[in-house]
Amino acid sequence: MATAADIVGWWDLSWSGGTFPVCFRPAGLFFCPSFQAAARWALEGDVIRIDWAKFGRYELKVNVATQCLEGSALPRNDADSNNWRKATYKHALTPVDRVLLGDGAGSEWDFEWSGGRFEVQFKADGYNHFICQSFPSHSHWSCEGSKILINWGQHGNYELLIDPEAKFMQGCLVGGNPATDWRKARLLRNLPVTGVVEQCDQHH
Repeated sequence: MATAADIVGWWDLSWSGGTFPVCFRPAGLFFCPSFQAAARWALEGDVIRIDWAKFGRYELKVNVATQCLEGSALPRNDADSNNWRKATYKHALTPVDRVLLGDGAGSEWDFEWSGGRFEVQFKADGYNHFICQSFPSHSHWSCEGSKILINWGQHGNYELLIDPEAKFMQGCLVGGNPATDWRKARLLRNLPVTGVVEQCDQHH
């Protein structure tokens, strides 16, 4: 019998149109960098059900021994050559993933610059929203290895290197002067898991 621990992590999802990475995040949240949406996953026995919002619903059977998932879009249609879906396990959540995602909803950090400090949130929703009440903007985060990228709308773009063991990151405004445009952040807490899939009307 499959468990959530067998599923959480990064997978390569394939269909007739190609292959791309997806992440089964803790607390039943589903994320795909290439096709972002307010999405969820649930495990029922040996079957995973994915509700991918505008990208459809899917049902895949888990093979724990081979670390593969196999199934189809819903409704299943064996006569449709585009209906099948398969996934193969890539790797577990990285230490960076685990710090940023927290218990599944994301994490809150103390963010510091030369002008002061304030709290920010790295949301683990289907869009990787970056939230700052002090300097609001429709913003997003992403990561490449240990590099955290923040697209902060009108407030600029930032690159910070994270030390997941120390739960600390530091960096600079992209194109800025490191001596004056530096930024630092330290983990405060994990965001509470509410079970609510957050929608966003600014994504189409």
